[in-house]
Amino acid sequence: MTDKTLKQLVALTIALLLLFQIAGMIAGFFGMAWGAVSALVVATISFFSMRLAKAGGKSSLWFLLPTLLFTLLPLTWTIWNAVTVETGWFERLVALTPFLVGFLLPVMLLLAVHHELRRRTRDTP
Repeated sequence: MTDKTLKQLVALTIALLLLFQIAGMIAGFFGMAWGAVSALVVATISFFSMRLAKAGGKSSLWFLLPTLLFTLLPLTWTIWNAVTVETGWFERLVALTPFLVGFLLPVMLLLAVHHELRRRTRDTP
């Protein structure tokens, strides 16, 4: 696979992780119908952001902005829930571990890979 194809696959994986996390969070609040609607909204915003990032050339702001937004919202909500519950530090750590391991760390690692692939494809003639 070429670096460009790898970069596109990494961007798609990040979008799918964001879609899953936001839709799951909204579905937990309001039910499955709103979860499905929010998944469509996140997918649409991510799609248009990727197109704007591709059109922007060297600037990746349009790719990073929704990614950070859709990462910070669930992160803030999860941390708030873990901190406000009257439990010990170990229970809080256990409550945060699935979110950190299943969402936050994979997104951060994929962003690092995407950044490196973007740099490589930009540097090659």
